[in-house]
Amino acid sequence: MKSEQIDRRLFLRGAAVSSATLAALPATLRSQSKGEPDTMRVGVIGPGSRGTTLLKECIEFGSTYNARVTAVSDIWTKNLMAAAKTVKESYGIEPKAHRDYRKILDDPEIDAVIIATPDHQHSKMLQESIEAGKDVYVEKPLGNDLNELNAAFKAVEQSDRIVQVGTQRRSWPRYRAAMDMMQSGQLGDVLRVEVYWNAYSPYRWARNSKQLTEVKEEDVDWKAFLMGKPDRPFDARIFRSFRLFREFSSAIVDQWMTHGVDVIHMLTGELYPRAVVALGDVYRFKDYRENPDMIQVLLNYGEGDKAFMASYGTCLTNASGSGTRVLGTRGTLYAEDFPYGPDERDVKNKWRISGDGIEGSEALKESRKIPEKPGTRHHMANWLDCMQRRSVDDLYAPPIAGYGHSVACIMAVDAMWSGRRMVFDPVTRQINEG
Repeated sequence: MKSEQIDRRLFLRGAAVSSATLAALPATLRSQSKGEPDTMRVGVIGPGSRGTTLLKECIEFGSTYNARVTAVSDIWTKNLMAAAKTVKESYGIEPKAHRDYRKILDDPEIDAVIIATPDHQHSKMLQESIEAGKDVYVEKPLGNDLNELNAAFKAVEQSDRIVQVGTQRRSWPRYRAAMDMMQSGQLGDVLRVEVYWNAYSPYRWARNSKQLTEVKEEDVDWKAFLMGKPDRPFDARIFRSFRLFREFSSAIVDQWMTHGVDVIHMLTGELYPRAVVALGDVYRFKDYRENPDMIQVLLNYGEGDKAFMASYGTCLTNASGSGTRVLGTRGTLYAEDFPYGPDERDVKNKWRISGDGIEGSEALKESRKIPEKPGTRHHMANWLDCMQRRSVDDLYAPPIAGYGHSVACIMAVDAMWSGRRMVFDPVTRQINEG
Protein backbone atom coordinates (compact mmCIF):
# COMPACT_ATOMS: atom_id res chain seq x y z
CA MET A 1 0.00 0.00 0.00
CA LYS A 2 1.32 3.37 -1.00
CA SER A 3 2.32 4.97 2.30
CA GLU A 4 3.81 1.69 3.55
CA GLN A 5 5.77 1.23 0.32
CA ILE A 6 7.32 4.68 0.69
CA ASP A 7 8.24 3.98 4.30
CA ARG A 8 9.82 0.68 3.34
CA ARG A 9 11.94 2.19 0.55
CA LEU A 10 13.28 4.78 2.96
CA PHE A 11 14.00 2.07 5.49
CA LEU A 12 15.87 -0.14 3.04
CA ARG A 13 17.98 2.67 1.62
CA GLY A 14 21.58 1.75 2.45
CA ALA A 15 20.56 -0.78 5.10
CA ALA A 16 20.67 -4.54 5.42
CA VAL A 17 17.46 -6.23 6.50
CA SER A 18 17.58 -9.08 9.01
CA SER A 19 15.01 -11.88 9.16
CA ALA A 20 13.89 -10.57 12.54
CA THR A 21 13.20 -7.15 11.03
CA LEU A 22 11.18 -8.67 8.20
CA ALA A 23 9.17 -10.72 10.66
CA ALA A 24 8.05 -7.51 12.35
CA LEU A 25 6.70 -6.00 9.12
CA PRO A 26 3.10 -6.33 7.93
CA ALA A 27 2.45 -9.40 5.79
CA THR A 28 1.89 -7.34 2.64
CA LEU A 29 5.34 -5.78 3.00
CA ARG A 30 7.07 -9.09 3.63
CA SER A 31 5.62 -10.45 0.39
CA GLN A 32 7.02 -7.42 -1.44
CA SER A 33 10.44 -8.04 0.07
CA LYS A 34 10.42 -11.48 -1.58
CA GLY A 35 9.46 -10.02 -4.93
CA GLU A 36 5.89 -11.31 -4.64
CA PRO A 37 2.74 -9.29 -5.41
CA ASP A 38 1.33 -7.09 -2.67
CA THR A 39 -1.32 -9.61 -1.60
CA MET A 40 -3.76 -8.74 1.17
CA ARG A 41 -4.34 -11.81 3.32
CA VAL A 42 -7.80 -12.17 4.84
CA GLY A 43 -9.10 -14.36 7.65
CA VAL A 44 -12.81 -15.19 7.93
CA ILE A 45 -14.23 -15.45 11.46
CA GLY A 46 -17.62 -17.15 11.67
CA PRO A 47 -18.20 -18.77 8.25
CA GLY A 48 -21.78 -19.87 8.88
CA SER A 49 -24.53 -19.04 6.39
CA ARG A 50 -23.81 -15.31 6.02
CA GLY A 51 -20.10 -15.74 6.67
CA THR A 52 -19.80 -18.27 3.85
CA THR A 53 -21.44 -15.81 1.47
CA LEU A 54 -18.90 -13.17 2.47
CA LEU A 55 -16.05 -15.67 2.18
CA LYS A 56 -17.08 -16.47 -1.39
CA GLU A 57 -17.45 -12.78 -2.22
CA CYS A 58 -13.96 -12.12 -0.90
CA ILE A 59 -12.61 -14.94 -3.06
CA GLU A 60 -14.49 -13.61 -6.10
CA PHE A 61 -13.48 -9.96 -5.80
CA GLY A 62 -10.10 -10.74 -4.31
CA SER A 63 -8.81 -11.66 -7.75
CA THR A 64 -9.36 -8.03 -8.80
CA TYR A 65 -7.96 -6.40 -5.68
CA ASN A 66 -5.16 -8.88 -4.97
CA ALA A 67 -6.65 -10.32 -1.80
CA ARG A 68 -6.74 -13.96 -0.71
CA VAL A 69 -8.54 -15.80 2.06
CA THR A 70 -5.78 -17.64 3.89
CA ALA A 71 -7.41 -18.50 7.24
CA VAL A 72 -10.81 -19.43 8.64
CA SER A 73 -12.14 -19.76 12.16
CA ASP A 74 -15.35 -21.15 13.59
CA ILE A 75 -16.33 -22.62 16.95
CA TRP A 76 -18.44 -25.33 15.25
CA THR A 77 -16.40 -28.06 13.55
CA LYS A 78 -18.98 -28.49 10.78
CA ASN A 79 -18.72 -24.85 9.67
CA LEU A 80 -14.94 -24.82 10.06
CA MET A 81 -14.44 -27.86 7.84
CA ALA A 82 -16.87 -26.58 5.21
CA ALA A 83 -15.13 -23.19 5.05
CA ALA A 84 -11.69 -24.77 4.78
CA LYS A 85 -12.98 -26.95 1.93
CA THR A 86 -14.37 -23.92 0.09
CA VAL A 87 -11.04 -22.11 0.33
CA LYS A 88 -9.07 -25.15 -0.82
CA GLU A 89 -11.38 -25.68 -3.79
CA SER A 90 -10.84 -22.05 -4.79
CA TYR A 91 -7.07 -21.81 -4.43
CA GLY A 92 -5.88 -25.42 -4.33
CA ILE A 93 -4.21 -24.75 -0.98
CA GLU A 94 -5.38 -25.61 2.53
CA PRO A 95 -6.08 -22.49 4.60
CA LYS A 96 -5.16 -22.15 8.23
CA ALA A 97 -8.16 -23.38 10.22
CA HIS A 98 -8.73 -22.51 13.88
CA ARG A 99 -11.42 -23.01 16.50
CA ASP A 100 -10.10 -19.95 18.35
CA TYR A 101 -10.46 -16.73 16.34
CA ARG A 102 -7.71 -15.11 18.38
CA LYS A 103 -5.17 -17.25 16.53
CA ILE A 104 -6.12 -15.34 13.40
CA LEU A 105 -5.76 -12.03 15.21
CA ASP A 106 -2.35 -13.07 16.54
CA ASP A 107 -1.15 -14.16 13.09
CA PRO A 108 1.20 -11.52 11.60
CA GLU A 109 0.55 -13.01 8.16
CA ILE A 110 -3.09 -11.85 8.26
CA ASP A 111 -3.85 -8.27 7.16
CA ALA A 112 -7.63 -8.20 7.54
CA VAL A 113 -10.57 -10.13 8.95
CA ILE A 114 -14.21 -10.64 8.09
CA ILE A 115 -16.43 -10.97 11.18
CA ALA A 116 -19.74 -12.78 10.62
CA THR A 117 -20.35 -14.30 14.04
CA PRO A 118 -23.51 -14.13 16.20
CA ASP A 119 -24.77 -10.62 16.95
CA HIS A 120 -23.57 -10.43 20.56
CA GLN A 121 -19.96 -11.06 19.53
CA HIS A 122 -19.46 -8.32 16.95
CA SER A 123 -18.31 -5.44 19.16
CA LYS A 124 -15.78 -7.41 21.18
CA MET A 125 -14.30 -9.06 18.12
CA LEU A 126 -14.13 -5.74 16.29
CA GLN A 127 -12.28 -4.13 19.19
CA GLU A 128 -9.83 -7.02 19.47
CA SER A 129 -9.26 -7.02 15.70
CA ILE A 130 -8.49 -3.31 15.67
CA GLU A 131 -6.13 -3.69 18.62
CA ALA A 132 -4.40 -6.48 16.67
CA GLY A 133 -3.86 -4.09 13.76
CA LYS A 134 -6.27 -5.72 11.31
CA ASP A 135 -8.57 -4.12 8.78
CA VAL A 136 -12.12 -5.34 9.30
CA TYR A 137 -15.34 -6.14 7.47
CA VAL A 138 -17.90 -6.61 10.25
CA GLU A 139 -21.49 -7.74 9.85
CA LYS A 140 -24.33 -5.72 11.31
CA PRO A 141 -25.18 -4.83 13.96
CA LEU A 142 -21.90 -3.24 14.95
CA GLY A 143 -23.03 -3.99 18.50
CA ASN A 144 -26.10 -4.69 20.61
CA ASP A 145 -24.62 -3.80 24.00
CA LEU A 146 -23.95 -0.07 24.44
CA ASN A 147 -20.84 -0.39 26.61
CA GLU A 148 -19.25 -2.91 24.26
CA LEU A 149 -20.28 -0.81 21.25
CA ASN A 150 -18.72 2.34 22.71
CA ALA A 151 -15.48 0.52 23.51
CA ALA A 152 -15.22 -0.90 20.00
CA PHE A 153 -16.04 2.40 18.32
CA LYS A 154 -13.46 4.21 20.44
CA ALA A 155 -10.84 1.69 19.37
CA VAL A 156 -11.74 2.29 15.72
CA GLU A 157 -11.64 6.07 16.16
CA GLN A 158 -8.12 5.84 17.57
CA SER A 159 -6.85 3.67 14.72
CA ASP A 160 -6.15 4.02 11.02
CA ARG A 161 -7.77 0.70 10.10
CA ILE A 162 -10.13 0.26 7.16
CA VAL A 163 -13.46 -0.86 8.63
CA GLN A 164 -16.53 -1.63 6.51
CA VAL A 165 -19.89 -2.41 8.12
CA GLY A 166 -22.17 -4.97 6.45
CA THR A 167 -25.14 -2.70 5.71
CA GLN A 168 -25.00 -3.34 1.99
CA ARG A 169 -27.89 -1.10 0.95
CA ARG A 170 -25.25 1.62 0.90
CA SER A 171 -23.81 -0.22 -2.09
CA TRP A 172 -27.07 -0.56 -4.01
CA PRO A 173 -26.91 1.75 -7.06
CA ARG A 174 -30.48 3.07 -6.71
CA TYR A 175 -30.08 3.80 -3.01
CA ARG A 176 -26.88 5.71 -3.77
CA ALA A 177 -28.71 7.69 -6.45
CA ALA A 178 -31.54 8.37 -3.99
CA MET A 179 -28.99 9.57 -1.45
CA ASP A 180 -27.56 12.00 -4.01
CA MET A 181 -31.05 13.33 -4.78
CA MET A 182 -31.74 13.89 -1.09
CA GLN A 183 -28.40 15.58 -0.48
CA SER A 184 -28.99 17.92 -3.44
CA GLY A 185 -32.11 19.25 -1.71
CA GLN A 186 -34.55 18.21 -4.44
CA LEU A 187 -37.11 17.09 -1.85
CA GLY A 188 -36.71 20.14 0.38
CA ASP A 189 -36.66 19.62 4.14
CA VAL A 190 -37.46 16.17 5.48
CA LEU A 191 -40.76 15.91 7.37
CA ARG A 192 -41.07 12.18 7.90
CA VAL A 193 -39.39 8.92 6.85
CA GLU A 194 -41.27 5.62 6.80
CA VAL A 195 -39.44 2.30 6.49
CA TYR A 196 -41.30 -1.00 6.50
CA TRP A 197 -40.04 -4.52 5.90
CA ASN A 198 -42.64 -7.27 5.95
CA ALA A 199 -42.39 -10.98 5.24
CA TYR A 200 -44.46 -14.11 5.48
CA SER A 201 -41.83 -16.04 7.39
CA PRO A 202 -43.36 -18.59 9.78
CA TYR A 203 -41.11 -19.28 12.75
CA ARG A 204 -38.31 -17.15 11.36
CA TRP A 205 -34.87 -17.99 12.84
CA ALA A 206 -36.22 -21.06 14.69
CA ARG A 207 -34.35 -24.26 13.77
CA ASN A 208 -36.21 -27.52 13.22
CA SER A 209 -35.52 -30.71 15.16
CA LYS A 210 -33.11 -32.05 12.53
CA GLN A 211 -31.09 -28.84 12.59
CA LEU A 212 -30.95 -28.94 16.38
CA THR A 213 -29.89 -32.59 16.64
CA GLU A 214 -27.12 -32.26 14.05
CA VAL A 215 -25.06 -30.10 16.39
CA LYS A 216 -23.19 -32.03 19.08
CA GLU A 217 -21.75 -30.48 22.21
CA GLU A 218 -18.34 -32.06 21.56
CA ASP A 219 -18.19 -30.30 18.17
CA VAL A 220 -18.78 -26.82 19.61
CA ASP A 221 -16.74 -24.47 21.78
CA TRP A 222 -19.74 -23.51 23.91
CA LYS A 223 -17.82 -21.20 26.25
CA ALA A 224 -16.49 -19.27 23.26
CA PHE A 225 -20.03 -18.91 21.95
CA LEU A 226 -21.23 -17.41 25.25
CA MET A 227 -18.38 -14.86 25.16
CA GLY A 228 -18.80 -13.47 28.65
CA LYS A 229 -22.48 -14.29 29.07
CA PRO A 230 -23.38 -16.20 32.27
CA ASP A 231 -22.27 -19.82 32.10
CA ARG A 232 -24.89 -22.52 31.54
CA PRO A 233 -25.10 -26.07 30.14
CA PHE A 234 -24.87 -26.49 26.39
CA ASP A 235 -28.18 -25.65 24.71
CA ALA A 236 -28.59 -26.48 21.03
CA ARG A 237 -31.63 -24.20 20.75
CA ILE A 238 -29.64 -21.17 21.89
CA PHE A 239 -26.63 -22.11 19.76
CA ARG A 240 -28.58 -22.65 16.54
CA SER A 241 -31.45 -20.19 17.15
CA PHE A 242 -29.65 -17.47 19.11
CA ARG A 243 -31.63 -14.72 17.38
CA LEU A 244 -34.74 -15.78 19.26
CA PHE A 245 -33.19 -15.09 22.67
CA ARG A 246 -32.94 -11.50 23.90
CA GLU A 247 -29.66 -12.09 25.76
CA PHE A 248 -27.89 -12.73 22.46
CA SER A 249 -29.88 -10.84 19.82
CA SER A 250 -32.98 -8.76 19.21
CA ALA A 251 -33.89 -10.68 16.02
CA ILE A 252 -35.93 -8.28 13.86
CA VAL A 253 -34.13 -5.25 15.25
CA ASP A 254 -30.56 -6.57 14.98
CA GLN A 255 -31.16 -8.23 11.62
CA TRP A 256 -33.58 -6.00 9.72
CA MET A 257 -34.03 -2.69 11.50
CA THR A 258 -30.27 -2.21 11.24
CA HIS A 259 -30.74 -1.96 7.47
CA GLY A 260 -33.90 0.13 7.74
CA VAL A 261 -32.54 2.73 10.12
CA ASP A 262 -29.30 2.82 8.13
CA VAL A 263 -31.37 3.84 5.10
CA ILE A 264 -32.93 6.64 7.17
CA HIS A 265 -29.47 7.89 8.12
CA MET A 266 -28.09 7.49 4.61
CA LEU A 267 -30.90 9.48 2.99
CA THR A 268 -31.17 12.24 5.61
CA GLY A 269 -27.54 12.61 6.70
CA GLU A 270 -28.45 12.07 10.36
CA LEU A 271 -26.16 9.95 12.53
CA TYR A 272 -28.53 8.78 15.28
CA PRO A 273 -31.96 9.60 16.71
CA ARG A 274 -32.65 11.95 19.61
CA ALA A 275 -35.44 9.83 21.08
CA VAL A 276 -37.11 6.47 20.43
CA VAL A 277 -40.28 4.65 21.51
CA ALA A 278 -41.24 1.12 20.46
CA LEU A 279 -43.79 -1.66 20.79
CA GLY A 280 -43.30 -5.32 19.96
CA ASP A 281 -44.53 -8.76 20.93
CA VAL A 282 -44.87 -12.39 19.87
CA TYR A 283 -48.26 -12.27 18.17
CA ARG A 284 -48.35 -15.42 16.05
CA PHE A 285 -45.32 -17.68 16.37
CA LYS A 286 -45.77 -19.19 19.81
CA ASP A 287 -42.63 -21.30 19.92
CA TYR A 288 -39.72 -20.87 22.30
CA ARG A 289 -38.78 -17.41 21.04
CA GLU A 290 -38.40 -14.46 23.41
CA ASN A 291 -37.99 -11.80 20.72
CA PRO A 292 -41.04 -10.37 18.91
CA ASP A 293 -42.41 -11.41 15.54
CA MET A 294 -43.85 -7.90 15.02
CA ILE A 295 -42.46 -4.51 16.00
CA GLN A 296 -43.16 -0.81 15.43
CA VAL A 297 -40.59 1.87 16.26
CA LEU A 298 -40.90 5.68 16.21
CA LEU A 299 -37.76 7.82 16.12
CA ASN A 300 -37.20 11.58 16.49
CA TYR A 301 -34.33 13.25 14.63
CA GLY A 302 -32.85 16.73 14.34
CA GLU A 303 -33.57 20.01 16.09
CA GLY A 304 -35.82 23.02 15.50
CA ASP A 305 -37.03 23.55 11.95
CA LYS A 306 -34.95 20.58 10.77
CA ALA A 307 -36.55 18.09 13.16
CA PHE A 308 -38.48 15.17 11.69
CA MET A 309 -40.03 11.87 12.68
CA ALA A 310 -39.18 8.42 11.32
CA SER A 311 -40.82 5.05 11.72
CA TYR A 312 -39.68 1.49 11.26
CA GLY A 313 -41.98 -1.54 11.24
CA THR A 314 -41.79 -5.25 10.53
CA CYS A 315 -44.46 -7.95 10.47
CA LEU A 316 -43.25 -11.52 10.00
CA THR A 317 -46.76 -12.84 9.36
CA ASN A 318 -47.77 -10.95 6.20
CA ALA A 319 -45.53 -10.20 3.22
CA SER A 320 -47.30 -7.02 2.15
CA GLY A 321 -44.23 -5.36 0.72
CA SER A 322 -41.14 -3.58 1.93
CA GLY A 323 -39.84 -0.14 1.18
CA THR A 324 -39.04 3.42 2.15
CA ARG A 325 -41.02 6.63 1.77
CA VAL A 326 -39.52 10.05 2.49
CA LEU A 327 -42.00 12.92 2.90
CA GLY A 328 -40.45 16.32 2.24
CA THR A 329 -41.56 19.92 1.89
CA ARG A 330 -41.46 19.64 -1.92
CA GLY A 331 -42.78 16.12 -2.44
CA THR A 332 -42.16 12.44 -1.75
CA LEU A 333 -39.41 9.93 -2.51
CA TYR A 334 -40.33 6.27 -2.98
CA ALA A 335 -37.83 3.42 -2.69
CA GLU A 336 -39.07 -0.16 -2.68
CA ASP A 337 -37.03 -3.12 -1.42
CA PHE A 338 -35.73 -4.92 -3.24
CA PRO A 339 -34.68 -2.32 -5.79
CA TYR A 340 -34.92 -4.48 -8.90
CA GLY A 341 -38.47 -5.15 -10.03
CA PRO A 342 -39.47 -7.70 -12.70
CA ASP A 343 -39.63 -5.02 -15.37
CA GLU A 344 -38.88 -1.36 -16.02
CA ARG A 345 -42.46 -0.33 -15.28
CA ASP A 346 -42.12 -1.75 -11.77
CA VAL A 347 -38.91 0.20 -11.15
CA LYS A 348 -40.46 3.41 -12.51
CA ASN A 349 -43.42 3.16 -10.18
CA LYS A 350 -41.50 2.17 -7.07
CA TRP A 351 -38.25 4.13 -7.34
CA ARG A 352 -39.17 7.74 -8.01
CA ILE A 353 -39.32 11.24 -6.62
CA SER A 354 -42.35 13.46 -7.24
CA GLY A 355 -44.45 16.31 -5.90
CA ASP A 356 -46.91 13.87 -4.31
CA GLY A 357 -48.51 15.21 -1.14
CA ILE A 358 -47.59 18.88 -1.66
CA GLU A 359 -49.73 21.63 -3.18
CA GLY A 360 -48.65 24.99 -4.53
CA SER A 361 -45.50 26.37 -6.10
CA GLU A 362 -43.11 24.45 -3.83
CA ALA A 363 -44.20 21.05 -5.17
CA LEU A 364 -41.95 19.26 -7.65
CA LYS A 365 -43.44 19.72 -11.12
CA GLU A 366 -42.77 16.25 -12.48
CA SER A 367 -42.17 12.70 -11.34
CA ARG A 368 -38.62 11.49 -11.92
CA LYS A 369 -37.31 7.93 -11.88
CA ILE A 370 -34.44 7.19 -9.50
CA PRO A 371 -31.72 5.72 -11.75
CA GLU A 372 -28.85 3.46 -10.85
CA LYS A 373 -25.78 5.47 -9.87
CA PRO A 374 -22.94 4.66 -12.30
CA GLY A 375 -19.70 3.32 -10.90
CA THR A 376 -21.19 1.86 -7.74
CA ARG A 377 -19.08 -1.00 -6.43
CA HIS A 378 -20.19 -4.19 -4.73
CA HIS A 379 -20.00 -3.85 -0.92
CA MET A 380 -17.15 -6.37 -0.58
CA ALA A 381 -15.34 -4.90 -3.57
CA ASN A 382 -15.60 -1.43 -2.02
CA TRP A 383 -13.91 -2.68 1.17
CA LEU A 384 -11.13 -4.47 -0.71
CA ASP A 385 -10.56 -1.45 -2.94
CA CYS A 386 -10.35 0.89 0.06
CA MET A 387 -7.92 -1.46 1.78
CA GLN A 388 -5.73 -1.61 -1.27
CA ARG A 389 -5.66 2.19 -1.58
CA ARG A 390 -5.73 2.85 2.21
CA SER A 391 -8.73 5.12 1.68
CA VAL A 392 -11.03 5.56 4.68
CA ASP A 393 -13.02 8.33 3.00
CA ASP A 394 -14.29 6.13 0.16
CA LEU A 395 -15.92 3.47 2.33
CA TYR A 396 -19.64 3.10 1.62
CA ALA A 397 -20.48 1.95 5.16
CA PRO A 398 -17.87 3.45 7.52
CA PRO A 399 -17.79 2.73 11.27
CA ILE A 400 -19.84 5.83 12.15
CA ALA A 401 -22.70 4.39 10.07
CA GLY A 402 -22.54 1.17 12.06
CA TYR A 403 -22.35 3.07 15.32
CA GLY A 404 -25.41 5.11 14.38
CA HIS A 405 -27.60 2.17 13.41
CA SER A 406 -26.50 0.27 16.52
CA VAL A 407 -27.37 3.17 18.84
CA ALA A 408 -30.81 3.48 17.24
CA CYS A 409 -31.46 -0.25 17.53
CA ILE A 410 -30.30 -0.45 21.16
CA MET A 411 -32.63 2.46 21.93
CA ALA A 412 -35.50 0.64 20.21
CA VAL A 413 -34.89 -2.58 22.14
CA ASP A 414 -34.58 -0.75 25.47
CA ALA A 415 -37.77 1.20 24.73
CA MET A 416 -39.67 -1.94 23.76
CA TRP A 417 -38.73 -3.97 26.82
CA SER A 418 -39.10 -1.08 29.29
CA GLY A 419 -42.17 0.57 27.79
CA ARG A 420 -40.42 3.92 28.12
CA ARG A 421 -39.06 6.63 25.83
CA MET A 422 -35.30 6.43 25.32
CA VAL A 423 -33.03 9.42 24.68
CA PHE A 424 -29.44 9.39 23.38
CA ASP A 425 -26.79 11.86 24.56
CA PRO A 426 -24.14 12.15 21.81
CA VAL A 427 -21.69 13.85 24.19
CA THR A 428 -21.62 11.14 26.85
CA ARG A 429 -22.68 8.44 24.36
CA GLN A 430 -25.22 7.14 26.84
CA ILE A 431 -28.88 6.14 26.51
CA ASN A 432 -31.30 7.19 29.25
CA GLU A 433 -35.03 7.27 29.87
CA GLY A 434 -36.52 10.64 29.06
